[in-house]
Amino acid sequence: MGAPAAAAPSTDASALTQASTSTEGKTTSMRQVGANQLKLARGGGFDNNGWDAPWDIDSASVVALLNGTVVNVAALQQCGSTSGNVVGISVPITSPNTVVSGFGHDDGYGHKNDIACANANVKIKQTDKQAAILGVGNDSAVNIASIQSCGSTDGQIVGITVPITSPNTVIGDCQNSNIEINGADDWDDDDHWQESARTEAMPMGQSLAMDKARQALVKKVSALKNRSAWANRGANARVAPQARGGGWDAPWDQDSVSLISALNGTAVQLITAQACGSTSPDVLSVAIPITSPNTVIGDCKNANVKISKDDPKGVIAALDNTSLNVLPLQSCGSTSANIIAAAVPITSPNTVIGSCYNANTVID
Repeated sequence: MGAPAAAAPSTDASALTQASTSTEGKTTSMRQVGANQLKLARGGGFDNNGWDAPWDIDSASVVALLNGTVVNVAALQQCGSTSGNVVGISVPITSPNTVVSGFGHDDGYGHKNDIACANANVKIKQTDKQAAILGVGNDSAVNIASIQSCGSTDGQIVGITVPITSPNTVIGDCQNSNIEINGADDWDDDDHWQESARTEAMPMGQSLAMDKARQALVKKVSALKNRSAWANRGANARVAPQARGGGWDAPWDQDSVSLISALNGTAVQLITAQACGSTSPDVLSVAIPITSPNTVIGDCKNANVKISKDDPKGVIAALDNTSLNVLPLQSCGSTSANIIAAAVPITSPNTVIGSCYNANTVID
């Protein structure tokens, strides 16, 4: 007779329960760790610190052309002035022109430090979005033929002006075609510093609390391991500082640059003319003020440029954060005639109580 059949293996219910409990404990702990890390990665935790997920980064354009760019052509302003433009004649008699800035303030007479006349001025903040593969002419300013007459007697392009006992007076600043291009992280309109998301840190107390919580989770996972090496490793685990709280950025969270970048954050100006507290005809024009003084109490600013250089935008970069200024003309508290013109003031003084700024450029 054959040998007796082997007994069927038995299953201990308590062993199944113990194994199930251990597995569930491991699964729960790992889920907690994973959820915590994912929360940090997606900007959770404190003050949105932590790495952004790779799929949560703004995508870049293939081509970016003239985005955020301003173009002004033939911007003309006569402010508290007698002016004849483009085959024009102006002959005021006992008819003064007056501009007072800040009217309605408590003193009722304006303020010489306020802006009275502003024409074709541009202020741009360069974008902090992902750079395109090819970026040309973005966040730039182009001003062509920006002309301002402020508290003056003048004429442009076949103009005749003959004010008689008609003074021109402006109390306040005169600003024409001034351009300011700021970096992506420069001051905003409220004079508060715009901090980059990569440099802002959590308060010290919150950072320590987060580190302790993460260490506790690491120890909890380690306690479920059967090998002592894991337990020792968990007890001595050191948690790296948070990526956005003073540590490293994620490799995919670095600012990208274009392959080719040209004329981004650049200012171009052609023929900017300002007559400020002056007798100043231009281009085949005549100005003959008779007992008609021109007066400006404030500063005169024309075609000035300020550029705050941004970080390099391309592997190949050309003429980024650059200024080109062609034929900036300013007559400030003066009698002048430009390009076949005649100025004949008679008992008509020109006065500016303030400073004159023309075509000054700062790039830093």
